[in-house]
Formats: sequence, C-alpha cells, structure tokens
Amino acid sequence: MINLLLAEIFFKGGYLEYFPQEGLIVLYDSAYIRTSEGVELYADTVRYWKELNVIEARGKFLLKDRESQTTGEYLKYNINTGTGIAKKSRTFIEKGWVEGEVVYKTSENSVYVEDGSFTTCELERPHYRFVSHRMRVLRKDLAVVRPLIFYIMDLPIVALPFWFLPVGKERSSGFLPPLVGVSSQDGKYIRGLSFYLVINGYQDVTFSVDIIERRGVRFSSDYVYHIYKTLKGNINISYAYDLVGDKGYRRRWSLRGGHEQSLFGFDISAKGDFISDAYYVQDYAEVKDNWVQSELVSFLTARRRLRFGLLGINLYNRFDPLRNRTERRIPEASLSLLPLNLLGFSLSSSYNFLNTENIDSSGKKGYKLLSSSHNISTSYNLIFLSFSPSAYLNTATTDSTNFAKVWGINLPLSTTLYGVSLFGIGPIKRFRHILRPSISFFYQARGDSIIIGGNRTTLGQESKGLNISLDNTYEYKIQRDTLVRKGTFLQWGVSTNYIFDSSRISPIRLNSNFTPISRVSASIISNYNHYSKRFFGTQIILNFGSFNLNEIFGIKDTINQPQIQPWNFGFTYTYSFGDFISKSQSILRFYISGDPTKNWSISYNFTYDLLSKRFLDQSLNLRRDLHCWVLEGRWSWFGGISVYDVKIYVKAIPEIAIRRGFLDILLPR
Repeated sequence: MINLLLAEIFFKGGYLEYFPQEGLIVLYDSAYIRTSEGVELYADTVRYWKELNVIEARGKFLLKDRESQTTGEYLKYNINTGTGIAKKSRTFIEKGWVEGEVVYKTSENSVYVEDGSFTTCELERPHYRFVSHRMRVLRKDLAVVRPLIFYIMDLPIVALPFWFLPVGKERSSGFLPPLVGVSSQDGKYIRGLSFYLVINGYQDVTFSVDIIERRGVRFSSDYVYHIYKTLKGNINISYAYDLVGDKGYRRRWSLRGGHEQSLFGFDISAKGDFISDAYYVQDYAEVKDNWVQSELVSFLTARRRLRFGLLGINLYNRFDPLRNRTERRIPEASLSLLPLNLLGFSLSSSYNFLNTENIDSSGKKGYKLLSSSHNISTSYNLIFLSFSPSAYLNTATTDSTNFAKVWGINLPLSTTLYGVSLFGIGPIKRFRHILRPSISFFYQARGDSIIIGGNRTTLGQESKGLNISLDNTYEYKIQRDTLVRKGTFLQWGVSTNYIFDSSRISPIRLNSNFTPISRVSASIISNYNHYSKRFFGTQIILNFGSFNLNEIFGIKDTINQPQIQPWNFGFTYTYSFGDFISKSQSILRFYISGDPTKNWSISYNFTYDLLSKRFLDQSLNLRRDLHCWVLEGRWSWFGGISVYDVKIYVKAIPEIAIRRGFLDILLPR
C-alpha cells in the first residue's frame, strides 16, 4: 500500500508508476485520490496529470464532491474547472438519480446526458423512470428532455416529444400534468394543460389551456406574488371560446384576485370576483356535484391603528348573478376610539358612516347613514358581590331624517361561591362546586323615529326587565403520590329574563354537559315555556372522542416495529325531540382511521339517520406508500351523488401525478 501527499492532492493505492516527462501519476489496485476541495475518487485504476490537474479513472469508479456523487465505468475529470465526462454513469443530483451511456458535466450546475434516464427511486431496478435520448439537467432547477418516455418498472406509459422535469429543491419552471378524461356532459377533455413559470423568488405565473369537446377552449393564467412582510396576492384571468351549436362560438371570461399589503401604516386587503355571465362558474367547475356559489363578493379594506383608536375604510360590492341583485357600500367607514379611563370609569366611543345602495329588477334604492355608539361603565366589589353598572347612547342620522337617539342602562349584580366536599370517591380526594348566580336590571328608552331606505322605523322600543342566570361547575381532584390532576366533570346552567311591561317570563334556557371520563361527554340543551308547561328545542348529544384501539386492547409498540399510526375511532350521537317547531331527529356520526400495515392508511366516516334508516353521507380515504410513489384514493357519497378521485404521485416530485382524469378513460363514472 502506497500513500502519497503531493501539492495538496492525497493519493493511495496498491502500487504507483510515475512518468516525469508527461507529469503523469498512475495508481493501480484500489486507487484513491482526495483533493483539498473535498473531491474524492475511488477506482480500479487512476491516472493523474499534474500540470493539467486532470484525473482519469478506468474500471468501476465512485466520484464524490460536496453536492453530488457519480458512479460508472469510465471517468475523465478536470479538477480546476469541475467538468468532465463519464460513461455508463449514474449521478445523484438534488432530488434523484441521472443515468446515461455518456454523461457530460459541462459546468458546475449543468449536466448533459446521452441515452439516459432520471428517477428519484434509489433502487437498482427503479419503480419508475423518465427515459430520454437527450437530457440536460440544471442543478437546483430542472431537467430538459427530448423525447420523453415515462416508464413504470419496464412498462412504457406515456411518450412526449419533449418535457421539463423539476429537479431542484426550490420552485422551478416546467410543465404540469394535465387531466385527460371523458365526461357525460362535456365529452372528451384535456384540462389543465399548464406551464408553470417562476419569475423570481417572489413571483410566479401558471398558464393553462382547457380543451373540452362539447364546450370549446378556455385559456387562463394565475399570477401569484408574495414579498415577505410587505405584500402578497394573486390575479386569475380566464377567457373561453364556447361552442354555440352551429352558430359558432361566444366569448366568456372571469377575473378574480386578492391582495394584502401594508402601506403608509394601513393594513390593506382587497378581493375581486367578476364573471361574464351567471352560469360561467357552474359550466367550468371540474366537480359540479360539489359546486355551491350564490354570490360574488368584491371589497377593498384599509385599517390603521392610531394613537387614539382604530380607523377603518371599506368599499364593498356583492352581486348575486342568478337573481341579478347587487348590494354596494361605497364607502363604509368606522372610527373606534380607545377607552378613556377616568376616576374608575371607562368611556368608549365609535363612529360609523355608511353609503349603501341596492340594485335589482325594480330599480335602485339607497341611503346614507351616520351613526355613533357611546358606552360608559365601571365596577365595584361589595364584600362578596360584584356590581358593574353601564350606560349607553346610540345616535343616527340619515339623508332623509334629522338626528335620532336611543339610550339605556344595565345594572348587573353577580357573585361566585365555592364549596368543597368533605369526602372523596376512590382516587378522587375532593370535589369542588362553583356557583355563579347573576341578576341584571336593564332599561332602554324609546328610540327616536328615523327613515332608513325609505322605511320609517325607530332606533329601539322601550323595554325594562331583569336578566337572570345561574351557572354551576363541579370539579374533581385526583392525587397519586406527587401527581395531582384536576378536571371538570359536570356543568349546568339556567337563564331567563323577566319583562316588566308584559309581566311575563321568557322561555327558560337550560344547558348541561357531563364528562365522566376523558373523551366521553353528554350534553343536553333545552327550552322550557313556563306558561304552556312544555319543553321545546331539546337536544341530547353523546360524544365519544378519539379512542386508541391499541390502548384499549393493550397493544404496545416496540422499538424495532416500523412506525404505524394506531387505529382511532369515535362517534357522536344527536337526538332532537320533535315539537311544534321542528320534527324529531336521530343522527349518528362515526369515523375510524389507522394504518393496517406500514404502507397502508385508511379513514372512513359516515352520517346515518336512525329514524329514516338511511345514510346521509359517507367518505372513504385510502393511502398506499409505494416506496417512491404514493397512491391516494377518495370516495364520497352525499344525497345520492357519488364522487371518486384517484391520484398517484412521485414523493420527491409531487408535480408529477396521475389523477382521476387520466383514469376516467378506463374506469366507469
């Protein structure tokens, strides 16, 4: 064994030959070279030209630098320029492996391959690969290939004249996989034939084309920008040529976007949503069964915190295309002042201006409203009682009426009482009862008359009465050695109010929640009419939270066992008693999820009506880890409509995917 250090180049091998006239060093038998830049070479035989700083390896070799490694049967490499040529080579770059009959490294960040392939699967016989006659790979960016043949194992799946594959860890430009399929309504289609363009570190745009047999062609672009802590947003534009029988085509479009920005101390947010006609979104929704949209909302909002409060300005437009109705608030402004604390009192005020108009088939109506709200409050502790009186004054004026006002007062009185048991049960050492009774007198004067939108009304009716409530909380305390655990196992309360003018008690509201053990609870909500002696709006809710089946059956994970998500399940049962307002309902909601094996994940849930004995909805999700691939499937059923979706994608390159649209040609709809 010979070791040699020469000009910061370390050599090691079975034996060495030196040719001084040529400046050539030849290493035989398990040769090894390491440079000061961290480049390492292992090979059967190595030749090194000292003056040129060039290395040649014959036989099996392994070349490693700071960012990649290369194997093959022949190598010639220039240490100074970092360029070279390799034959029957395999190189790891960023996300995956590049193989080729001949591989040229033309610069630090560029590799050119002849008769090669690319894959992220590290196996000798990869599960998939992209094969190409010519391939150029740009480190930290993408691979440009022509032609492209996509193989799964040894089966060719797709052939294209050229393609772009993202291979960098950062965002990179390239084509995105389209959806190819058949629809009973639209016929054959290619959706999302897209090119993703990275403009710079904070901007990108996606250009897309949809080709639909019975509808036409639609072009779209989606521009996205995001500058950290400064601004972000997106603009989506689509333009469609729709087929209209034998008459030709019609033009349709949509414009949507959003924006957020901080400017001159203002937090600005905006949203725009515009379409050419009422049914544009419905016609081009990819999953029409799940499409629900009744209105388009656009707004521009600016908010700024001031030393004395918060200022807000809003421009708002809501359009219902199906009913052809528009509501506009241009502008809507508000100013909320910070509370003023003086002599134990707190005074808060807010001012609002609204200019609104409503447009429909009957015409245009609108009004201007200037309003204000003022509140003064304080609080006192009277031994064990808490007294927090407050008063308010609301004012308003419109373009049709003079100044109007309404005022009122609230006088709440409350306390909190504690009780601790003298006994315990089992591991529970003590119980604690917390009682919170409260009573509040309220009075509101009759408000002044005002005309809003052509209709005369008042700011409020005169009323006075009492609000009464009683809340109870029961807690427990468990102590084992130094471990102390506290919890709440029961809460219940009642509330009502008494109106002096009518001398009537409003329906009594009752609610309770019982939690005997962790993740199990029972709730009851009801209302009681004192005069008819009847309950109404009664609901019983039983909730069994997420239970771990491994814990229930005593199954313990071992250190050597692969990480598997344990099975979890839970369900909620809700029973609503029928009354004069609604019918009885008995609903069961159930879910279960887990990993049957280290590669499979399953989740399933349903909602079942026990009275009508029918399912209301169901959903099944499957996930299969295929080493370098992931298979995901989803099936859902709702209201007699069934929808399925299947996607297969490469883990390291999720942009490369086969979705349901591709399988629609083979699978029934």
